[in-house]
Amino acid sequence: MSRLPDAPLVAVLCTAPHARVAAAGVALALARAAGRPCALAGALGVGPGGALSGLPAARRAAVTARRRELPASASGRLVWIADRRGPLCDEDDLPGRAAAFGAELGCAAAAANVPAAIAYPVTRTTALDRVLAWHDAVVVVRDAEAVTGLLAQALESVAVLGRPVAELELPRRLPGLLAHAGVAFPPEAAAAVALLVGGVGRRDG
Repeated sequence: MSRLPDAPLVAVLCTAPHARVAAAGVALALARAAGRPCALAGALGVGPGGALSGLPAARRAAVTARRRELPASASGRLVWIADRRGPLCDEDDLPGRAAAFGAELGCAAAAANVPAAIAYPVTRTTALDRVLAWHDAVVVVRDAEAVTGLLAQALESVAVLGRPVAELELPRRLPGLLAHAGVAFPPEAAAAVALLVGGVGRRDG
């Protein structure tokens, strides 16, 4: 995997309704690009996920995460890490929560030697950008209601952080469900990861 380490931690900027699918899809696409058998995913303020039995590699990675006292569950080729601090609320120190959860997911990914993606479904601030800057790359999700000009501005401003940046088109419903279950990554996620690694991404799940 060029331009990224072997077990990268990638931030995904999105709205709350798309957090699970976006993080899962990017994580699985990262695993395929890096030649890893599974990946970790999570979203700030989002609880447990996954409904299928995990494959052996994912189950082992989940055990590794649980040894770090993280609420991990394996489904297919995905290990979902729930945010143990619960749903987001108005009183939260969002940058602080983001930093803590990102550090937990990054350490768990490094321990299991697999990639990880973490969705941040919150408004960007200068403090949050400092958190994003220590991720290995950033993916910005194109919401169906987003204005193209605003998305371009967001991509440009994120690029200032000095990390590889890619845009992610929202997956269709079925590929999104398959990604959330850890079965297959959407082609849209493969295209985004291909931009991050500087090559042509494989689009099979």
